[in-house]
Amino acid sequence: MDTYFEQWLQQEKKWMGDYRNLILKRMVKKTLPATAVILGLLMGAMGFVGGGDMQEALLMAASGVFAGAFITLLIVLFMLPGLRTGRMEKGIRKKIKEHSLTKEETEQLGREMLAAAKDPRCHLDFVMSGPGSSDTPASFMASEHYAYLRGGYPLVNLVRLSDCGQIRQDEERKTMTQNNGRTRRIYHYTLYTIAFFFHSHTGSDDDLADAAMGFFSRNVRDEAYAMLMR
Repeated sequence: MDTYFEQWLQQEKKWMGDYRNLILKRMVKKTLPATAVILGLLMGAMGFVGGGDMQEALLMAASGVFAGAFITLLIVLFMLPGLRTGRMEKGIRKKIKEHSLTKEETEQLGREMLAAAKDPRCHLDFVMSGPGSSDTPASFMASEHYAYLRGGYPLVNLVRLSDCGQIRQDEERKTMTQNNGRTRRIYHYTLYTIAFFFHSHTGSDDDLADAAMGFFSRNVRDEAYAMLMR
């Protein structure tokens, strides 16, 4: 029989598989057709304006459609390594190593996370909607000994609550620049955070937290924080 940790690990890998399928489905159903149509219309218009006849314009439009589909498929291939289920397992094991969890603590983590996933008082599913995100699924879980956020950045964020001397709400003003061909967009937004200060923290309360979890929504952050304070 699998241990609690192994059961939880399989649950998280399944979640990552569903996450990957959602992203790929969006790419195929929305991004691919939109890119193909836009490039097809653009190249068809260029062929027509450039002095070609209708047949030439249609051929260029068809070339644009195939180019758009090809570009989208290349993007999908580029994304696949980051969407593999093994990435979730790697992230979890990395956090376990960072916290130096013993075998008993690892089992405790698995048992508590399995229970939290079934308890709406300890489990919050939401959508990451903000600059640099694409309305992707995410979840926050709070148990007696751990706080866990999946689907954000990094993909796996785990904090052992016994390490924390202080947990507080905070917010940060952020700026993100996104380049898209010749277009450059600058986004200004607020990231709402839960800041964790460990017992070993030697700086002042104004210093950076030892660990943090970020949310684009104040309401989601407040609900996650309330779970930790129960």
